[in-house]
Amino acid sequence: MGSLCRWAIAELINSGLLATFIVNISGVALAGILLYRVNLSTEQRLFLVTGFCGGFTTFSALDVGALDVSVAAAGFYVTATVLISLVLLRIIHRPVSH
Repeated sequence: MGSLCRWAIAELINSGLLATFIVNISGVALAGILLYRVNLSTEQRLFLVTGFCGGFTTFSALDVGALDVSVAAAGFYVTATVLISLVLLRIIHRPVSH
């Protein structure tokens, strides 16, 4: 399911590198929300995070997509993807203040 959603987004956006970036960032955010904000059983967590999000995100395509652009653009793309992912997870993992 996750892979089909990734494919659909890539088809809608029609830009390999941008689609991969959007999918990876949104997939990390979704996985973080499912892990840290939603009370799931072990089975649900495995299905949604490992299964769906694992199939949805495509960090292997991050490397392949980076080969299609200049070294500077690839460096920016890879760095931005990793840093934004880490920042999102930090924000999502923070305790909710009431």
